[in-house]
Parts: sequence; structure tokens; C-alpha cells
Amino acid sequence: MRRTLIQLVIFFLVALPSYGQKPYLSNLKATKDFPLYATYAAAMERSNFVLDEGYEFRYYADSLGVDFITDTGGDIGLGFKLKNKWVYKVKDMYKAPVITGSYPDMVRYEFYPFQGIKVEAFFAVHSSTAALLDIKVYNETRSKATLSVVPFMRNSYRAFRNVRTAGKMITFDHEEYPDGWTLSHALPFTDSIQNVFLISEKPAFAGSFSSEHNEAPVIPFTVDLAGKTTLQVNGRTYLPGKVRITDAGKTVRLQLFVNADYAQMITEKSPVLGEAQPVIDNGGYFRLETALLNPSAKKYTIAAQYGNGMSGVTSGVLDGKTQRADVHLEKQILPPSVGEPTVTLTSGAVALHWQPVKAGVRYSVYRRDYPEGVYKRVADRIQVTSYTDTHLRANGVYGYVVVVHDGDQMSIHSPEVNNLPKTVFEAYVQDGIKPASGATYAKVVAFCKELQLKPGKPRQLRIVRAVAPKKEDGKKLMQEAQALLAQDLTSYLKYNEQLFAKAPAPEFDNPEKTALYWSASNMMRQVFYPAEGKSDYNYYVFSREPTWGWGHGGQVFHESITMLAYAYIDPVSAMNSQRVYLQRQYPNGYINYRTGAYLDEIIEYNGQLTSSAPWYSWLNWEIYRITQDEAFLKDMYGSSKKFFEFYVRNRDSDKDGLCEWGGEAILESVRDALVAVWDEVGYPANFESLDLNCMLVMEAKSLEAMARKLGLEEEANHWKADHERRAALINKTFWDEENGFYYNVDKGTHRFTFKKENDLKRDEIIGFLPLWAGIASKQQAQRLVSKLTDPEQFWRPYGVPSLSAKDPYYNAKGYWNGPVWVEWDYLIMRGLIDYGYKQEAKELVDRVASGMTEVLKKDHNLWEFYSPDEAWGGYHRTYIWAGIINRMMLDTYEKKPLAK
Repeated sequence: MRRTLIQLVIFFLVALPSYGQKPYLSNLKATKDFPLYATYAAAMERSNFVLDEGYEFRYYADSLGVDFITDTGGDIGLGFKLKNKWVYKVKDMYKAPVITGSYPDMVRYEFYPFQGIKVEAFFAVHSSTAALLDIKVYNETRSKATLSVVPFMRNSYRAFRNVRTAGKMITFDHEEYPDGWTLSHALPFTDSIQNVFLISEKPAFAGSFSSEHNEAPVIPFTVDLAGKTTLQVNGRTYLPGKVRITDAGKTVRLQLFVNADYAQMITEKSPVLGEAQPVIDNGGYFRLETALLNPSAKKYTIAAQYGNGMSGVTSGVLDGKTQRADVHLEKQILPPSVGEPTVTLTSGAVALHWQPVKAGVRYSVYRRDYPEGVYKRVADRIQVTSYTDTHLRANGVYGYVVVVHDGDQMSIHSPEVNNLPKTVFEAYVQDGIKPASGATYAKVVAFCKELQLKPGKPRQLRIVRAVAPKKEDGKKLMQEAQALLAQDLTSYLKYNEQLFAKAPAPEFDNPEKTALYWSASNMMRQVFYPAEGKSDYNYYVFSREPTWGWGHGGQVFHESITMLAYAYIDPVSAMNSQRVYLQRQYPNGYINYRTGAYLDEIIEYNGQLTSSAPWYSWLNWEIYRITQDEAFLKDMYGSSKKFFEFYVRNRDSDKDGLCEWGGEAILESVRDALVAVWDEVGYPANFESLDLNCMLVMEAKSLEAMARKLGLEEEANHWKADHERRAALINKTFWDEENGFYYNVDKGTHRFTFKKENDLKRDEIIGFLPLWAGIASKQQAQRLVSKLTDPEQFWRPYGVPSLSAKDPYYNAKGYWNGPVWVEWDYLIMRGLIDYGYKQEAKELVDRVASGMTEVLKKDHNLWEFYSPDEAWGGYHRTYIWAGIINRMMLDTYEKKPLAK
């Protein structure tokens, strides 16, 4: 009851914005250093799962322009030319962009590309398949000016094809292939996509370019989704300290040789059989198919390089199965590689030239005959820095790389060049050199519109980008794009202001916390999709843009903790996302691991079905306490009861009243990688699980509260007896008086020893869950808080890590062995409040919020987890459960009510 009153008081203290005051998100002055989330995707009502383009606004990067970036669907850019001066990059602008309004599906901003020339822009993601960019240009000088405006699209992932220009329209195709997770889970996807790029006024130029900055044109390689992996080596590239590389897909080069045969190799540009993702993703995970080189290969050697400073090599033996082979990068151990060679095309020949790296080295040239995936050596250890290839097929497409030999060492290959004709976008916009013809494979498509600007009289221009599956009617797509040229912009703003008017509007003691609060609100709303597929209710995904299978399949209990913050914004959507689980629940109470509009992820392991961590009854009760919706409470009580009964019936294998993780236990436990005990002691099913039993206490407490609210006193008393019995067992079994902490125990012996004496005594974050579950005595709580607030262990600069910093397995940028997982810090914060440690709770929230805002200032995103020791976020962005920070800040809110 006490917590219910606290929540209601908080809600009414902060729920009403000041009268006459503009909504916070409509009244911004956000420069690049302002902590603002800046990724945009369509409103829930205009979204769909299968083809969905979101955009990250890179307004903060000096080396880029005011670009809207997608992961694989192409980027929207905007440049300007005045008196023969080309301005695109932020660093070249007279005044850099400032965001004046930002919501989940739209951003309003302004900047000065030149002195006296102001641009006001409005970007809206109208739907999953259409976006518009509206600009007003103001001439604030006293003279007329002729300004060339150049809207363009680029695709660095896979080149555009079949480009056609017609008046105010450019049409083209591109591919967005699914990753292996999406394929293996049979999720629907669209890989062949048609595009319309539209401008509101007839342009002076419309065309395409194969190159943006004079780099080699991109050759889209063939993807064989039906191919079968036969002899793959996969793994991850790591920086020192086993730190992942978060932009590896763009910055890491790989090469693989087998059986010491250096006459042929595959690289990060080679295909992966049965999968469409690139050889290496942005997290550094790679897949190399050795069978492309030799189906009978016995040995392999992999070299990797990150930028020009870090490299590594690993070798191993192939045993006929998929191999794991991580590459740990160190300060440059390989010879320096060649920069991108220049290419000269003549009749029947391709001539390559490159800069020497140092005296005394030799060079080998490898050639790839597209669509083949293998690079074969065509010149071996030559001393000169040029090579001419005359052994060409008619109309053949070839890619070339060069490697350096320095004694017995070989460098990583150069960037690939090819024999495609090169038309350069930069040469056009900077020097006025128009392409002789359109590009076969276009990296850039662009318009140029000349605006005659009179002093004081603005000119308006609108750009529309729309997509549809290639198989659909192209005329319909064009009509939809045309309609957006007349779309009322105020409709987006009004919709969002009305939506967020329902949310509490706090003014925190630190303005950066206020910015974080509204940023998290935008992100949480943005990951929602409407009812579709086999879901009768709206649902969310972990992460919407960029799209990746694991984060995009559907929702799971531990991510749904975020609903305890999101329900203040849209209580109906929060309740409906819980009803998704109700709709899919089995008659025996089981709820599958992950659920979406097109997914029921059912994982069977050792004869058991994997569920998710039991936070179901607790979430339903906590959401009810916010919404006070009696119909929701009635619906979810029966479902919660059935799930709890399923869980305890199937997770107590020795029938001692304590449960252990089951099914695929590492997944079910939430902490699914780099857990100290899982990795260095034993598999979680071997232990009576402290964290699981704490969760089951909270489940039973929540069921008791739900039953009492519904007038079911007898059932409520049953649940009360259940959680009291389990709490007593937890204190008897898991508490270690010597260390003043809670640990897992061996399932058979109930001791802290599994293989070695006391090897289960690892100070992990789960040891604090008895505070959240209300299990610890006052004396035990005091000892827990003493350990918690020790800066050498858990009281780190930016929050509580998942493992004590004293543990040798600790890694602040690891996974479950060090980083701050915000939703788990929320559980600790709730425990601190309930035990009367309010100042410590507030300090914890301040630390977490500080780390998140520092990262938000740098990359304008919200991440899966954060470093407790420095301003760093990883590994997946636009991640829903970072939104629980809002609830943490509300629960420790100390300011007076806003003035009316």
C-alpha cells in the first residue's frame, strides 16, 4: 500500500505541465552537445513490421552533413552551393544545426549553410515506408542570391540499381536482406525493394553516381539464402580487454586462407552461405565459409585489422564442423597495408597503381571474378607498385585487392577496387562535372534545384522518399509519394503534443536529467508496432533502428520492465503489450520465451520449454497500480496465476521448495553471456538460483495483492503463505554470514561449493535482489548496502555493475560481467527506497543518469547497457529497456509540483 501511495503522489506532482508553457519537446534549442535522442521512426499507428525504415539523424558529426541514416536502406543527405562554394559537412557550415523540436517520428531543426542564408527544416517519418523532408530557405542578406540545393540519397551497404529519372522523380531499386536469426526463426521479410525519390519542384539536374568521394563503386554480390553452411569458421574480433568493436562492419578487414594455400583467399566482402548479412557485423562478429576455398580444408588462418592501428592473427584445425575462432587485436603486428589503388580502364585491360608502403617490400594482387566469392592471386610478390590485367572476360566484372609482403609477414588486403566505370558525386557538386551517363550500380542518386532568393522572402522545397516491395504496384507507390508533397506538417506536431501531454512533466534538479527523461520517452514510444499478424494487441520490439533479428523479433518479460515507465505515457499501449502474452499463453500456463506479431519463440532444451524470467505477475500488478484499470487486473490475474503455477511446477527438480533455472537456462536467466558463475563455475541448472527465487517471491507477493484487490481473500492468503515460506528458505539457503551477501548454492548440497571450495561466492548483482524482493532483514540490508556503496566494488561512477569490480572476471565493457544494466539498477534502487535508504537510492539514480546523459551527448542514442566507469554505451542502440531510467528518476523525484 505504501508504494502505491508514493506512486500516485509522484504521478500527480509531475503529471500536469505549466499552463501556457510549450511542451518541452516542442521548445528545444539542442546543439550537438545537448543530450537528446535523435533517431526517428513512424508513429505506431502508421508502422508495420515487415518493411520498416527508421532514420538516425547525424546532425552532430562534423564530418557529415545533416544526414538521416538508415542501417541498410540508404541515407538522405542535403548539400548547398553558393557562388561556387559547396557546403555539406557540418564543420563547413556558417552555423551548425540546432534542433528546435523532436518527437519519436519527427524532428524540426535549423542551420546556416552560409552567412545570411538560413534553413529551417522539418523531417517526418510518415510511415514505415515513407518519409519527407521539408525545408524553408531564408535570405537574410540585402542582396539577391542564387542557391543550389542538392538533396541526395546514398547507400554504402548495397548499391542502388535500375535508376530512372523522370521530371521531379528518381526511381530505383535496392536490396535489404535478412540476417540469419530472422531466417532461422521464419520471420517475414522483404528483400527486393522499389524506391521513389521525389522533389516538389522541377530540378535543374537529376541523376546517379557510382561513387561519392572517388572511392571504388560498390558491387552488390549475389546472396544465396538457400545455401548451406558446410565448413564455417565464426567468431568475434575484440580490442584489448575483450572489448567489442561497435562499428566493425565498416572498419574491420578480414582475410582467410586454408591449408597454407596463399594462392586464394576470402575477405569480409565474400558471401556467407545461407545468410544475407555481411561477413562481419558492427559488433565484430564474423562468419567465414572455408568451403568456398576448399571443401576438404583441414587448417585455416584468419587475419584481421581495425583501422590502421590494431591487428591480429589466429589459426586452427578444421574438424568438419562449424568452428569458433575469435581474433584478439593488438597494437599493429602486421605490415602496413596498401591504400586504395587507382584504376585506369582501357580497351581490354585494367591497370592498377598504388603508393609504396616502404622500401624492400613486395606485393601480391588478388582478383575476384564476380559473382564468385573467392579472390585468386594474379600477381605474386612483385616489386613494382602497378599491375595491368589483360585476362578479362567480355563484360566481366572484377574486384582487385593488393597485399604487402614484408619478409615472412603478410598485410591485410587493400580496399577493393574494380573495373566499373566511375562517376563521382563530389566532382559534380564541387566542380560541376556532370556524369556522362547514369551508373550501373549507383551509390548516390541526387537532385539539384536552383533557388532564386530575394531578401526577406523564403522559398520552400520538399523531398519525399517512399519504398514498397518490388512485387507491388509501382504506380500506387508513386501516388503515395505525390500525396506527401501536400501533407500538413502541423498534424505530426499536434499528434505528438497530444500524446505526450498525458505524461508527467518533471523539472529535475539537473536540466540534463530532464533531457534524458524526454529522450527516453521518445525512444520507448518509438519501438511500438500496432496490432498486426497474429497479435490482436500492439507490441514492442527491443530495438527498431537499426533492424537486427534478435532485437526485432518481439517482446519478452525482462524487456517489459520498461512498461513500468512507459505506462505513464500511454497506459493503454502498456497494458496491451502485456495482453500479448495472455493471448499466446498455453493452457498449462506456459508463456514462450519471446512473442511478436509473427513469432512465438519456443526453445526446447533437455525436454523442457524455455520461458523468460518470471517477472510476469509483478509487472501486471505494477502496471495496474499506474493505470488503475480493473478490466486489465481481472484479465491478468488469472493469466499470472497460471504462469506462476507452471513455473514452480517445472523448475523445482529436487522438490525442495527452491527453484533453479530450466529449459535453455542461460537464456531463461536473462543474464545470457559472460556471467562469472556460468562461465567459470558451471551451467545455471546445476544451482538453486538466488535470483529466480527472489523473483518468485515478488510474483507471489504480486498475486497476493491482485487477489486482495479482487476480493479473493482465500487465494490471497495462499499466496502470502507461499512467499513467506520461500523468503525464509532464501535466507536460510543463500545468505552467507561471513561475507554478508547472498550467493547461488549447489543444487545437491546447498553449499557455496560446486567444483572448488566456495567457487560460487562471486559477488554478482543478483546478491542485491533480496532488497528488491523485501527478503533481507534490517541487519542483512545494512550489510548489503555496505557492500553496494563500496566504490572498489559496486558503487562505481556511473552506476552499479553486474559484477563486483574486485572480481578478476570484471570487464566494464563486457556483458554480464561488469556493465551497468539499467533495469537491474532499477531493482536495486527500489530495494534501497523500501528499506529506507532514500539518499543512496537518489545517488544511484544520479550516477546512472549521469552516465547515460554523457553518452547521449556524444552519440544521441540510448543503449542496451553502459560502462560503470566511463561514458560509454554498448552494444545495441535504440534499446527499449534503457527507458526504465524514467521510472528511476520519477521514483526519486524531489521537486515541488509545477506551477499552474
